[in-house]
Amino acid sequence: MILNISQFTSIFISILLINGFFNLSYKCTKLIEKVIFERNKLVLATINFFLIINFFSTSTYIYTLFYSINVLILKLTSILIICFGFYKPEYLLSFLRFSKIKDYKLYIIYLILFFYFLLSLSPITDPDSLDYHITIPLYQLNFYDHPIDKYWLTSQLSGSGESIFLYGLILNGLNFSQFLQFFSLFLLILLILNFNNKSHPYNDHNKYFVVLCILIMPVFLFLTSTSKPQIFPIVTNFISLILCSIYLPKLNKKNSIICFTIIIYLLICSTQFKFSFFLSSALIIGLALFEMFKKKIIVSSVFIVFILSSLLILPREIYEFINLNQNVFYNFFNPVTDPYASENYNFSLKHGTGNPPYLPIWIFLPYPQLTGITYCLGITSLYFIFNFNFKKIFTQKILLLSTFFILLALIFAQPVGRFFIEPFVWLLFFSLFYSKNNQDLFFKYANNFIIIISTIYLILLSYYSINLFKGNFNKKLYEKVLEKNADGYHLYKWANSILPDNTVIISSHRSLALYKYKALSYEFRLYEKSYGKEGYTYYMNNILKEKPSYILYSSSELNNNLDIFKNCRGDLFSYKKDIGHTAGRNPLFKKKYYDGYIYELDIDKLKNCKL
Repeated sequence: MILNISQFTSIFISILLINGFFNLSYKCTKLIEKVIFERNKLVLATINFFLIINFFSTSTYIYTLFYSINVLILKLTSILIICFGFYKPEYLLSFLRFSKIKDYKLYIIYLILFFYFLLSLSPITDPDSLDYHITIPLYQLNFYDHPIDKYWLTSQLSGSGESIFLYGLILNGLNFSQFLQFFSLFLLILLILNFNNKSHPYNDHNKYFVVLCILIMPVFLFLTSTSKPQIFPIVTNFISLILCSIYLPKLNKKNSIICFTIIIYLLICSTQFKFSFFLSSALIIGLALFEMFKKKIIVSSVFIVFILSSLLILPREIYEFINLNQNVFYNFFNPVTDPYASENYNFSLKHGTGNPPYLPIWIFLPYPQLTGITYCLGITSLYFIFNFNFKKIFTQKILLLSTFFILLALIFAQPVGRFFIEPFVWLLFFSLFYSKNNQDLFFKYANNFIIIISTIYLILLSYYSINLFKGNFNKKLYEKVLEKNADGYHLYKWANSILPDNTVIISSHRSLALYKYKALSYEFRLYEKSYGKEGYTYYMNNILKEKPSYILYSSSELNNNLDIFKNCRGDLFSYKKDIGHTAGRNPLFKKKYYDGYIYELDIDKLKNCKL
């Protein structure tokens, strides 16, 4: 389905839409300025940007949980936002201050950002995006479906992050999902470079090193090129933390309540982007409540948390109670609430790549295999240790908050490095609130090491991003990029060429967005032992409503122990040897070729299939 979208159109629309959102944010800076008494336009515009995007994403998500999308209203809204970007535009590039560059480190920073920019506008190839991040909103627009299908377990991982993508996709802005992730990182970096608060001395000497330590986290190689909505809520919570720790303590009662409301709104919206943000949001909410309790604004604070939680979290809980699982407690504490396979599915999510939580070296290094490099943060993320102010109370709070996050995440969260981005970004930023310039020999060696690593990273990033971005220039290059980097591309290209138009299929391969029409996920088979006959009937009843005609296999998935349809399908429709190979963006990943099979479906056999 994504193959029908022009890459040039996608890039153009994606950039214009972000420009419209930011221009709208810039025009509303006076509203925030009156609350937090901050005159830095970039800080104010950034806060507004995340407020506005969160409003659009969360309200759209809540609406689509219960109602089909009104395509006309959605399209008109997107066009109006784009048009607003042309009304007396304030150019974001003015904040970059190219004419005032006096430090070579800033050149490195801007070059890294530029190649991340190219990477964010490259063809989408990662399996999570092609499975559900981009497929869910595409299906909503094309088939007027709700964001969650009962047989499609990964659809239950979706949230408001996928809903904001609708505003780009309605105008064929496929790259809007990726560009939003890059732009969030871009604003984070500009915020750190331009931050200046009179109440807390800010160490300008070290800010370039801190920014480089953030930018060269290998995990951003993956996150800026994917539709996975993770960088946006990371920066949302980072802004909430700044508001909570730097601005909230100095405000009067009236403005404290308004600022607190903004903080809680942003944090709760993050939880609806991705379930994993419940941890960081809860910790920052705790800190915000502590600050309000010190001001003796207790009742209002608790009331605000209750009201916003009810408005933003409760709709999803109601939807799950009605449509999925009636165990309210279980629903709240688990990302997938399917009534039959959720326990096994959630266990597999928590297990992740299988890294040992008691030996968290994988947070910083690609352990145990080098192929996992884009999952880790790199050892430079520990740079804050050399220059952290352990004496100031507000930095002590950040240290305590980060420590709680890391400990709780090691116990309860998925053991993968990208889950730990937040606390290390917090620690790196707040290490700048240190008035002394550390000039000892060891510190100088550390700074030189960062420059060397950043230069090497820049070279690798430039090659990586250009190699993917070239797919935008013409159809032939686009297909080459997908052939090399998008697992399942050959399989679906073959299926698209021989299957009739408007044919619904069941697919054993997760890159559903590559099919020309609608492909139904066959993933529930992976948890066959957890649901039995009753569960099978539940899944089949929902699948048969879609009226599938064929089932698509790769040879690795055909007739194995988990292929529950092997005795219930119809005749072989088509077969092709070595139709495709496993693919990915990691150059160390070894290709494995597989055959392709397409079987006809016999609906009567499926209904009466014996497990």
